[in-house]
Amino acid sequence: MKKLLLFCAAFVVGAGARPAAAQHVRVGLKAGLNYSNVTGYLGGIKRLFGPAAGLFAQVPLSADGGFLFQPELLYSAKGSKVTYPNGTYINRSHYIDVPLLAKLNTHGLFFELGPQVSFLAAARYETSNGTFTDLGGSNRAVAGALAGIGYQLPLGLGATLRYTHDLTPLSPKGPRNSVFQAQVSYLMGK
Repeated sequence: MKKLLLFCAAFVVGAGARPAAAQHVRVGLKAGLNYSNVTGYLGGIKRLFGPAAGLFAQVPLSADGGFLFQPELLYSAKGSKVTYPNGTYINRSHYIDVPLLAKLNTHGLFFELGPQVSFLAAARYETSNGTFTDLGGSNRAVAGALAGIGYQLPLGLGATLRYTHDLTPLSPKGPRNSVFQAQVSYLMGK
């Protein structure tokens, strides 16, 4: 897992460093809030709030900066809550998300779309019978997709609303994460 995290961090930094001489690559920080649940089961599943934070780079793919590539490395807490007649079941999962986004920017307003790979770092399952942290049977890596819209001021402050959905299950024949995200960001440099 440590090697995977180092690889992802090197990827984000490398994406920003490689074409820096020819294009004005910028690096930034972001933080926000997830509102998530799982899909694939019967009704009664409630969403949970969780934090999200990390790093990103913006690599211009056009001379005017209207089209960008944006790799990210994010910590993301996801989960869900189900209430049964005899108790509740709460799933709180902690992921390292690696979105690889195509971004269309027009005078600060932007649209983003792309794939995302999520690596399960830890999980906590709370039931009426106790708390468990067993990851056996869980897919440690899941693929998904995301779409978002936001606005970024010229000085680097930005806000984004996103929706992400896993395309692969969290366990064999299991559910998939469904996450609404609200993020604020700061893009460094000029």
